[in-house]
Amino acid sequence: MENFRFKSYVRAGYPALWVQTHEEDRAISSLSREVEDYQTFSWDLIGGLKDHQTGQIRQMPDPIKPLMTIPTLPETSMIFLKDFHKFITSVEIFRTIKNLIPILKATDRHLVIVSPIINIPVELEKDITILPFELPTIGELVEIAQKIISENELSIPIDEKTISVGKGLTLQEVENVIALSLVEKKTISKKILEAEKLQAIRKSGLMELYEPVPEDQLGGLEPLKKYIHNRKKGFENENLPRPKGILLVGLPGAGKSLSAKVTASVLDFPLIRLDIASLKGSLVGESEAKMRQALSLIDAVSPCVVWIDEIEKALGGVQSSNRTDGGTTSAMFGYLLTWMQESKSPKFIVATSNDIDDLLSISQGALLRRFDDIFFVDLPSEKERIEILNIMNCRYNTDIPTNIVSNMEGWTGAEIEKFVISSIYDGIEDAFVNIKPIYHQNRDKIEKAREWAKFNARFANGDGQNAVKKDRKIKMN
Repeated sequence: MENFRFKSYVRAGYPALWVQTHEEDRAISSLSREVEDYQTFSWDLIGGLKDHQTGQIRQMPDPIKPLMTIPTLPETSMIFLKDFHKFITSVEIFRTIKNLIPILKATDRHLVIVSPIINIPVELEKDITILPFELPTIGELVEIAQKIISENELSIPIDEKTISVGKGLTLQEVENVIALSLVEKKTISKKILEAEKLQAIRKSGLMELYEPVPEDQLGGLEPLKKYIHNRKKGFENENLPRPKGILLVGLPGAGKSLSAKVTASVLDFPLIRLDIASLKGSLVGESEAKMRQALSLIDAVSPCVVWIDEIEKALGGVQSSNRTDGGTTSAMFGYLLTWMQESKSPKFIVATSNDIDDLLSISQGALLRRFDDIFFVDLPSEKERIEILNIMNCRYNTDIPTNIVSNMEGWTGAEIEKFVISSIYDGIEDAFVNIKPIYHQNRDKIEKAREWAKFNARFANGDGQNAVKKDRKIKMN
């Protein structure tokens, strides 16, 4: 839709536009077609100034030269400038553009910067309008696939659902990955398309990719597993409301992070870890820009599971942000809240928190309302401890008898794993006595969290730990 607005901005006489895209040639070609009655030119440092109508090229290795040429171009003309994010902060460049603005407005000439990076000097903020350029639609992706298959004289059926996985890639990336898939798999592979999309995450350096973990590697937490399985329908059936995400609250080592990895496995989505604290930069506006870029990337590569670990630590200091960091944390938090509310891309957010009191003080409940549900992840019951020990015995090739779990009341899953590893080196008895359960150090805090969860959260564990919910019975006739 933004591409169609480009024509409206031109007709309305906007003198300077900034089109944000990695696909500069595709953007210039497409936007030139939108304004066919305008004579169009393009410039880059190496290629010079090109007249699109005549094909004539004038070498201009100085970036100020094409700007000085604009008043001599025909009226009703447009010049596309490439790579100008590298030059525009120069005082000579931004002052020349500033002086050109009245001339452009008076003569129906237009300056269009085409760049993947927005870097507008403060002096030009009120003079330049930003327009994103849309990536190829699913229909365009299908056309690309058909063209490649036809040109190579192949008879391969095209599944639109599989092709749609490539949404969020550039035209060149789609062509490359389809060719790669045809070479390696003799068909268009969903997995190869997904892997190419996730390259954007790796290249950005803003987030991390994690491998999903099979469901059978998470002991216990059956109500939570069932919940995730039920929510999978919301991503498979377009007629159902799409799930947004969950918040997992509980003490460290109870399985919250592992649950995020298992969620990605159940939903069959890539797992992206968003570390908000790592996005904070030292320059003014850098943190907010990184946050916007990271969330935009998530939208581009979706569907995915977004894992935000220990969210209360990442957003700590929101209330004092204006005093301590110039409002950076508060601005990042506000942007996150808006994105969680407004973003329409298919994703499932799994946030974890070790301290619900900290989280409540940060957001006064605003953040909690962005999640579909809150789960309290308690210490494992005896049955769940048996499941966890069996998983660890299998993982580490040990044979510890399961009756030992009756003496592990108050242990977390992480502590059971630590015990199993230690037993390999020290023996079962020494390993057992050297485990100091976190529950005994935080008993009051954990009991307080349990009491809060009774009335404010679902219970992730089974085996009667959510028995308080049974106090309210509903009879359906």
